[in-house]
Amino acid sequence: MTITPSSIFEGIAALSQAAIAVSVGAGVWVAYRQLHSWKNEKLSIKRAELGEELISHASELIGRFQSLRSPIGYGAPQGEEDDESYDFRRRLKELAELDDDFSDLRRLGVRQKALVGDAEVREAIDVIFDARNRLWVALRAKIRQSMRDSTHFGRELSEKDLEKIEKHEEVIWDGFDNSPGSITNELLESLSIIETKLLPHVRHTGTD
Repeated sequence: MTITPSSIFEGIAALSQAAIAVSVGAGVWVAYRQLHSWKNEKLSIKRAELGEELISHASELIGRFQSLRSPIGYGAPQGEEDDESYDFRRRLKELAELDDDFSDLRRLGVRQKALVGDAEVREAIDVIFDARNRLWVALRAKIRQSMRDSTHFGRELSEKDLEKIEKHEEVIWDGFDNSPGSITNELLESLSIIETKLLPHVRHTGTD
């Protein structure tokens, strides 16, 4: 086989093209890895920001909610007739003032579902909303009961009525009761779950 100058140039050109192809492929691979790393880092930052905001918001909201369940009540202001429903109406009004905070909690829950997707965190948030619903029902029931002057549609309260009233009063006043099954205990456990699940993301030690 005779080697001619033209064949040498053709060989060099072929090698050059192969080197360029390898170089381009390597560059694409490096760019892809950098893009993948950047996306992971951006997701980690979003999860960290969400975790910090959700933990802080849930903690503050539970604290404010629990203050509404204090066993210390207040009578009607001077000059206002007290039908024994004032303290319950006051608590109901203050509970309504937390509506925006609960809306923010719902919004953070949606973000958590999208960015983290932890079912236990979602259930913990539901427990907080359930506590609000139970307090609302209990306060409304006590307001109606107070205005009826301890009767139910004109008749004396039955044992069953009294049991319902007692349960409502436990929901309203037992803010310091941390026994198993109490609302306070459920809320503290919910906050603990939220912290346990999201703190690793806040500290950038969670795994994707």
